[in-house]
Formats: sequence, C-alpha cells, structure tokens
Amino acid sequence: MGKPLRVLIVEDSEDDALLLVFELRNANYSPIFKRVESFDGMKIALEGERWDLVISDYVVPGFGGLEALKLVRQCGLDLPFIIVSGKIGEGTAISAMKEGANDYLIKGYFSRLVPAIEREIQEAEVRRRRREAEAALARSERRYKRLVSAVTDYIYTVTIKDGTVLKTSHGPGCLPVTGYRSEDYQKNPLLWYQMIYEEDRAAVTSLTDQICSGKDIPSLEHRIRHQDGSIRWVINTIVPRYNDQGKLTAYDGLISDITERKRAEESLRLQSAALQAAANAIVITDRHGVIIWVNQAFTRMTGYQEEEAQGRDLDFLNSAVLAPECYPEHRAAMEAGKVWQGEHFNRRKDGTLYPVEQTITPVADDGGVIRHFICINQEISERKLAERAMMENTRILKEMEIAKQIQMSLLPPSPPRIPGIDCAGRCLPATHLGGDYYDFFPHGDRLDLVIADVSGHSVGAALIMVETRSVLRAKLHSLHTPGQVVSALNDLLYDDLTRAELLITMTYLSLDRKGGRLRYVNAGHPPSLLYRPATSSFEELDAEGLILGVRKGIPFDESTVQTKRGDLLLLYTDGLVEAEGKGGELFGTERLRDLLAAHHNRSAAEILTAVVDEVHRFSGTTSLQDDTSLFLIKFL
Repeated sequence: MGKPLRVLIVEDSEDDALLLVFELRNANYSPIFKRVESFDGMKIALEGERWDLVISDYVVPGFGGLEALKLVRQCGLDLPFIIVSGKIGEGTAISAMKEGANDYLIKGYFSRLVPAIEREIQEAEVRRRRREAEAALARSERRYKRLVSAVTDYIYTVTIKDGTVLKTSHGPGCLPVTGYRSEDYQKNPLLWYQMIYEEDRAAVTSLTDQICSGKDIPSLEHRIRHQDGSIRWVINTIVPRYNDQGKLTAYDGLISDITERKRAEESLRLQSAALQAAANAIVITDRHGVIIWVNQAFTRMTGYQEEEAQGRDLDFLNSAVLAPECYPEHRAAMEAGKVWQGEHFNRRKDGTLYPVEQTITPVADDGGVIRHFICINQEISERKLAERAMMENTRILKEMEIAKQIQMSLLPPSPPRIPGIDCAGRCLPATHLGGDYYDFFPHGDRLDLVIADVSGHSVGAALIMVETRSVLRAKLHSLHTPGQVVSALNDLLYDDLTRAELLITMTYLSLDRKGGRLRYVNAGHPPSLLYRPATSSFEELDAEGLILGVRKGIPFDESTVQTKRGDLLLLYTDGLVEAEGKGGELFGTERLRDLLAAHHNRSAAEILTAVVDEVHRFSGTTSLQDDTSLFLIKFL
C-alpha cells in the first residue's frame, strides 16, 4: 500500500486532474484528492478538510492559480503550493514564485512532480517543527516569567567572624524581591545595608548584635528600597548557626515580600478611619440584617453604643410611625441584590423620632452570594425643616405675586386718549408690593393727575396705597381744586396713617386742557419737572405743603403754571433720582433732565422707556432699592 497523501487539485479539466493522480500512484503514493475549480468550492474544501499540498492550474476559467494561492495564505495555511500549466513563460513563473508558490511545472512533463512534492512536504514539516519549537520556547519563557514574578521569598546567609560580618550571599530568588542579582551582592558587600530603608537601618543592623549576645530574636518587618527606586516591605526571619564551641559563625535569613499585605493593611486602616470619621451613620450587617459593626456617627445619631447594637436586627431602630408593610420593602429589594434607598423615621435610644435618608447596599462574594449589607443613614431633620420653610416661602411668594397682580391692576391700565396730549406711565415696585401710586381723572375740559408715595415698600404700604386710591375716587366728585382734594385726603387718612406709622407724599395737578393752565399742590413730594424745548429750560413744580399724615386740618397752597405746545411734564417718585450706582452715587435730577432733553422729540412711552433703561444701566440691576413710578405728559 502506498504512502497516504491528501491533495487538493485546482483544475477545470477532470482528465488533467486524473493524470496528476496517476503520476502520484506510480510514485508509490495513495492519494486522497478533491478537484475544485471555483473560489467558493476551494474555500469550503480548505475550511472543511485537512490537506498535505495544493496543486493548481495556472489558468482556470474565472479562477486562476494566483487567486487560489492568495486564498490559501489568507486561510493561514502553510501548505506546499505547486503550479502546473500547459504553457507558462519564465517571467510568469518568477512572478508566481514571488507571490509565494513553492514550484511550477509544465503539463505533460511530470518528471519533477514527485521530487518537488517530497521536497516541499519535507520543508513544510521542518517549518512546522520550527514553529512548534518557537511556540514551546515562548510558553516556557512566559511560564518562567510568571514563576519569577510570583517568587516573594528567598534565603540569604551572613558569615560572621569575631562578631564582624565577613560577607553576605543571597539566593537566586532575590531578583524579583529586590531587583538585584546574587552577583550584585558579591560585587558590593555593602549593597544589602544600602538597600535597607534609611529609617529602618538601625533596627535591622541591631539584629546582629542581639544574635551575637545569644538572644532569641523575632521576625522583623522592615522596608527596603528596590532597584527600581520603589519601596518594598519585607519580613526578615533569622536563624543563627553556631560552631562546636557554641560560637556564632553565621546566620541564615528568610526574606519574604509582604508589600501587598502591607498595602492591604494600610488600605483597610484608612478605610476604617474614613468610616469612623464619616458624618453619616454607617452600619454593616450580615446577610440576615444582624448588626456586626457601627461607626461613631451611629452612636451620636441613635444614642446606642456599638456593643448595644451588635447582634441586633437593624429593624430595632424602626419607629413604627409608618405602616408595617412599608418596612419589608427594603428587605425584599436587598434580598434581590438591589440597592435600596428611601426616607423614613427612626427612633433614638431616648425615644425621640428623627427622619433619615437610608441607603442599603448588598455586598456579594466572588460567587455572587450576598454576604453583608452596608447601611448609610443620614439624618435629614434640618433638610426637612428647610423643605417646609421653602414650601411656606413658595406659598407666600405665590400669594404676594397674586397681591402684586391685584395692586398693579388698580393702576391705570393705559393712559387716557385726549386730543393734544400724549401720556404714559410706569410703576416699578422694589419688591412684590409697593407703596407708589399714580392716577388720572378726566373731567370734561379738565384733567386731574396725582402721584403719591407711601413710606416703605411692604404689605402695609400697599394697603394704604389701595385705601388712598379708594378715598380719592370716592371724594373726587365733590371736590374741585387740588388744594381741597389733598386737604380732604389728609384728614380722612390721618388716623389710619398714624396707627400704621406711615406717611404719604403726594403731588396733585389739575390741567385746563383748553387754556393749558396747570394748577398743582405738593405735599412733600419730589417736584414735578416741566421741560420747555423752545427755550431748553426746566421748571420744578414745587409748592408749600406738609406730608400727609403729620396732622389734621392743614391747608395746602396751590400754584399755577402755563403749559405750551411741545412741553414735557414728568411726575415721578424719589426711587428714580435716589437709585444708586455701583459706586454709591445717586442717579440724581441732572441725569434725569439730560435724558428728557435728549429724547424730547420721541413719544411719551419711548421717553419713559429710555429713562427706565438708563436707570437700570446706571444701577447695574433691574431691581431697584425703592419703589419707582413715573408719569409723563407731552403737550402736542
């Protein structure tokens, strides 16, 4: 029986393939072969079976020898690849060899076929053995590196004569622990001493004195400086050797690297210190919820000492304020391996209740089995109080906002439309509610104007402002002059102003629209400004008069002024001119006059907008310190 040989033939001619098989059988082979003639067929054959070599025609319709060679190499197979062709030039053959073909033959001339196959199969076997040897060497090197890196112990020997160290020798395991080889210690007898961490040298070198004096010495933990500069912890265990006369001649030492253990101990120490120093109460329980550890914050919060809490179920703190079915919810979540978080009431040792925000986290072992729970309790009494205060403030602010809307609705919704007059008004409360008020009252050919300021900008000031408006509107039909109106207001409001400890400043004006004559009364209010563009001049409309609410029965002097076409009349409260800039400077009347002069050609509403924008820019805020109201009339 011939030698077995598995051959994949890439050939479109079945006769040519059988001819190749015939040659192999004549050469004492028992070939197992498959003929393919397409990319897909060859790929299936390579992936599904094992082959010893590939023989491929150079030219196959739709799938040539170079494509077949490329597919073999893409599959990662190191198979001998021989090209046969009915006609192939020397250049084509060389190109095929460069692409990775192992040999080429001419169809019909197969005298070189068997030698080429035997040669390539032998070389493939040599390459396979070399790859296996290289892989084995790499595995051996990796295994050696793992073994060396895992070594944390080594033995050293110190030779002593007459109490003096003669030499030290260190075992091969010293390299991974110290970074130095045994030869390094032979070359430098002081290397071991130099390697000991400076702060630990005295403790280590004293071991020799203790051994020489015959004392039994325990193992010593100390630090060394590794060759790479890092600090390592080791445990040094020493066994002395004596001669027949009982004299110390040497001692052997076992060095074990305990750096990881020390790091773990330090980490545990820091974690423990952090847990003890935490402001929140921290409790660790077993899987059944039985307390095994608490921190100091727990004692401060609950009044229970650690020994009083250990061994008790965590639920002993429950206050029973909530429904009983609420408490098992967190246990069900924890048993499912989920983090539970919620708020409830606990009971202190003295019986008082306190709200807590609780987070319970399950801790599982490497197998995923829950072994412990960590419970963090944060007392939220202050937060609850703050939340209630915030809700109360929100409610108050909402009510104040409603009150503000009501108060603003009492002001004129829009300026009156009167031929020959363009007017506009604005009110800017310092808070939700203010004490400023302005209004106008048309009476045929007469137009009355009022602007007032109740001291303060609180709810009381707002209420007095509403009362002033109500009294004024109720009495206006029976009073005819500004002096009569203001005098009557003073008497009617006096008692209420006195009880409320408030005062009112007011300017009241009455305009004869036909003649343009203006009569006015001033009760301690900032004088209105009359700007005359024709002469670029200003007049302050001031008159003698006490603030409302000082005393009853006082008269108010009336003054008159003639208005002209193009004049501007501005009524305002003191919050406008007393607005402070960033440096504490007041806005003042000069800036106000400049604005009126600069914008007098614009409409009344546009002029007021320019004034308000400039005040906000000057003060650097849209919220002024005092209530501010403005009313502007432009005589057309």
